[in-house]
Amino acid sequence: MVRLRGAWPLSAPGIALFLRFVAVALLSSVGWVMENYGPAGYFALLLASAFLFGVSSGWKVEVSEKGLTLVYGFGILRVNAGEVLEVKNVGELKLGTLWKDLANSLLVPSFFMLLSFVLFGVKGFLVLPFVAYWLVLYWITLAFPVRTLKERMGRLFLLALLLPWALSAPFAASGMEFQWFGLSLFTSLIGFWFVLSWVSMEYVEVLAENGRFLIGCHDAERVIKALGGIDGA
Repeated sequence: MVRLRGAWPLSAPGIALFLRFVAVALLSSVGWVMENYGPAGYFALLLASAFLFGVSSGWKVEVSEKGLTLVYGFGILRVNAGEVLEVKNVGELKLGTLWKDLANSLLVPSFFMLLSFVLFGVKGFLVLPFVAYWLVLYWITLAFPVRTLKERMGRLFLLALLLPWALSAPFAASGMEFQWFGLSLFTSLIGFWFVLSWVSMEYVEVLAENGRFLIGCHDAERVIKALGGIDGA
């Protein structure tokens, strides 16, 4: 079994996707738990949510004579994809056409958005500009081909960094200055990381014996060459 360096699964098996939904759901209920169970329940729920989020994250891709194995959650979950039948670079496509394969990854910003609300104790109307911000980033990254996004990478970075401040500016003097500043800073940095990771990534689609899978990587040609060396590819 050989690890394919610089590659990780983006598609997720049903159990990984379910665990990620549970992680987001737990995080969204932290406020209620804090009110009813106090700080102990608050921290327990945060830790449980973070654990489930980590377990459901794509970690590595392994190759052997038997085919392809996708590994999640630091090796806790393993999916045998089987013999590789076809491999292709899908970097020219709009990511929106691959949304089913990207569902697990698309929940990452939602998790961090909810985490920011929890950490800064923000609720009410102040959450609206930040929800709008993530909707804008989702739309941009899914509606345009990856190549187009790469060509406009500088503008995307500026948008990711500045838009949270612009959208939330009306709340700067609302009596929640600390929450506004902290949430704007946190959101802009996470948004920048989100755009950087998605735009700099390359995407490879693998048709295998046990299904179709999407792999993220740093070098699509190298991944395709490695997978093409498997019998039956």
